[in-house]
Amino acid sequence: MRKVVCLIFVIMISCLNFSYVQAACSEEEIDALKKEAREIKITYEHLGVLEENGTEVYDKFLVVASNINDDFYIHLSPFATEDFVTEGETLKINLTTGTWHYLVYSSKCATQISDIEVNLPRFNIYSLDSLCEGIDGDDFSLCGKYYKYEVDYETFVERVTAYRTLNNIDNIEDSNDEENFLSDILNKVLDFISTYRIYILLSLGVILLIISIILITSKSRRRKVLK
Repeated sequence: MRKVVCLIFVIMISCLNFSYVQAACSEEEIDALKKEAREIKITYEHLGVLEENGTEVYDKFLVVASNINDDFYIHLSPFATEDFVTEGETLKINLTTGTWHYLVYSSKCATQISDIEVNLPRFNIYSLDSLCEGIDGDDFSLCGKYYKYEVDYETFVERVTAYRTLNNIDNIEDSNDEENFLSDILNKVLDFISTYRIYILLSLGVILLIISIILITSKSRRRKVLK
């Protein structure tokens, strides 16, 4: 009886081991898989301003991995113990600013095929500040869309103000004040015309009538003189 129990136990262990062991690939097969993994293309798109739990967040990206072999699956690090299976040849995941590793595995081999590093930049919230209006972010990185360094607002104001002065960039507040002044005048003129349009039309009609009478009278006098 004891021998039968031991035999059953050995068979169970063997079956478990057999179910979890993947076939080993040759070096040639692994090289071929690595070549296919190099065809994987990863792009990302900043998702703009999002609201989470009543707070605005700016560090979210849609990351798209494409050209993925059907045999591959992805383990994302650092993220979770979960393996991501692709939809066709594409894998789409929302990730935050930072460094991520797409660890590529093949269902055929018990080994990692590739480690693709993806660096998602830090969004520069100062780029939305009115002080950056009129400044090329490629020329002055502190007003660029992405900026990796931590800068306090006081330092930001000092550096941007100095840059604006050095490059003779119009002051935003002065420019806005002038635009608002002109806009106010235009609105008042339009309001006046809208309120008194009947009187204005009558006045224009009278003026045109007077001008017409003067022209007709002038022509009549000239004809009499010529005769």
